[in-house]
Amino acid sequence: MQKYTSLLSEAQLTRTDLIKWNKFFSVLRVFSFLALLIVSIMAINGTAYLWFIAVALLLAFIVVFFLHERMLKKQRFNNAFILSLEQELEAFTGNNASFNGGMEFGDPTHMYATDLDIFGNHSIFQALNRTTTFLAKSKLSSWLLHLLHKKEEILMRQQAIKELSSMPEWRLQMRTHGLLADERPNDLDSLFDWLKLNPLFAGKGFLVAIWLIPILSATAIVLLLTSVLTYQLFLIFLLMVLGFSGIYTKRINYRHMMLSRKVELLEKYAVRFGMVEDAPFESELMQKHQQSLQQNHQTASGSIRKLSRITASLDSRLNLLMGFVLNFLLLWDIRQMRRLEKWQQTHQNLAPLWFDTLAQTEALASMAAFSYANPEFIFPVIDETNFSVSAENAGHPLIPTSGRGNNTIQIMGAGRFNIITGANMAGKSTYLRTIGVNLVLALAGAPVCAKSFTFYPAPVFTSLRTTDSLSSNTSYFYAELLRLKALIERLNAGEKLFILLDEILKGTNSADKQAGSKALLTQLIGLNASGFIATHDLELGSLAITFPERVSNFHFESEIKGDELFFDYKLKPGIARNMNATFLMQRMGITIGE
Repeated sequence: MQKYTSLLSEAQLTRTDLIKWNKFFSVLRVFSFLALLIVSIMAINGTAYLWFIAVALLLAFIVVFFLHERMLKKQRFNNAFILSLEQELEAFTGNNASFNGGMEFGDPTHMYATDLDIFGNHSIFQALNRTTTFLAKSKLSSWLLHLLHKKEEILMRQQAIKELSSMPEWRLQMRTHGLLADERPNDLDSLFDWLKLNPLFAGKGFLVAIWLIPILSATAIVLLLTSVLTYQLFLIFLLMVLGFSGIYTKRINYRHMMLSRKVELLEKYAVRFGMVEDAPFESELMQKHQQSLQQNHQTASGSIRKLSRITASLDSRLNLLMGFVLNFLLLWDIRQMRRLEKWQQTHQNLAPLWFDTLAQTEALASMAAFSYANPEFIFPVIDETNFSVSAENAGHPLIPTSGRGNNTIQIMGAGRFNIITGANMAGKSTYLRTIGVNLVLALAGAPVCAKSFTFYPAPVFTSLRTTDSLSSNTSYFYAELLRLKALIERLNAGEKLFILLDEILKGTNSADKQAGSKALLTQLIGLNASGFIATHDLELGSLAITFPERVSNFHFESEIKGDELFFDYKLKPGIARNMNATFLMQRMGITIGE
């Protein structure tokens, strides 16, 4: 946090200086333009030396204009840099509201995404997300939905995140350039579609034309000026040249639309590619990313910058007068399309890989920013030998430190379940989500909210928040049965899963629920599954007698003191003793009979 505060102070001082310089250049631009205008008017009826002064003033105005534009760019970068810093400082306090929550990636049928609040407001994705491109945003969401299960891959990602976490200024600059690019949803899609097109102007005839026509056009102009060529013949030649170019206008327009007005976006991408290429990375994964951006004696940054320049040249045709002149003199449209097609053929396969690499880097930088904003979080230890998860002082990463109840997590071996009983609001559901969220973070390679955390890299399956569906005519109870059916099918297929179930079979009566819950848990143990079950049903705890080596009881307690209800949110061994439903109903004004 101290680093961010220091950078913010420096950036704010820079902003003050930039504002002063921009005011100075604004005034200078106005005065230089007025001076140019006055001297030009005087030169019309004045002496020749005034024209020299006018030319000098024109050059001065151009220099001032470009210096001012450069200063404005610096100011825009500075403003975006300050915004990024302010957002990161907010993240240190647990406020991630300024980051996108990725609501569009939510999937109610997913194994855990909805139950664990992976997407949406106040979600895990929002706490992690620092991406500025749609591809990177999609990449980060994919990492949270499709977790790693190989120790080597998790360790590689952990190392990369640790390294990027130690580079806060680099990360901030990377994000700032992304914010300034102002990418639209379909920008990269249209670029990738263009890369797949077959070349239109690859033939040798077009090569001859782009060199021959400029010579003929220049010759025609000279002949016209020397009165060798009549205006009528010159006009015929002009129409022939423009007609030749016009034949392909529709197809050129189609291709140009895919790249048009992307010059600034491509420039910003080139800057970010260059930042990855030049960074002093030491982690294996980041070095691999660097290598993928530098192949066949060319760099992604240089190639994308070249594409930006060619695209800028083609964009000149958007000015009708300039397009008319350039096509007559240089067969401009076809010339630039040939340059684009040459770039396309050289980079057709490499370019999508470059953008994917940058998206991965952005996603890693997001996780690194999350790690930096939560210095008390740790990177978990992976144990591939024992099917287990154990943690000390584990808490939910989205709950502020001041209100967070940290607890032990421990389940050792396959075919074991911890039954969590307790009163309403005592912390059972939060405890299950604490386990699930930290397992998701661990399997994504990110740090977890715990003092220590060791886990087996197995998928997570939850049933915590089942809802009915009017659109599919599915009742609450049937929706839960479908989810449990999916769980059993995965276990029968041989999958190892960490299972989290909250108040199973909620949609049926007490007797059915009790019998069904016992039967389900017995079946899960028989399938060698492991996990945690939260319930109000104290009778379910009796399974610890039936399976003393397989089932353990833990609970959260509440305590009523006078008219107040107190929770300590601490997990304790055994079955809960106190319930509070009647007390809470009375507090709400509901009359309870004797």
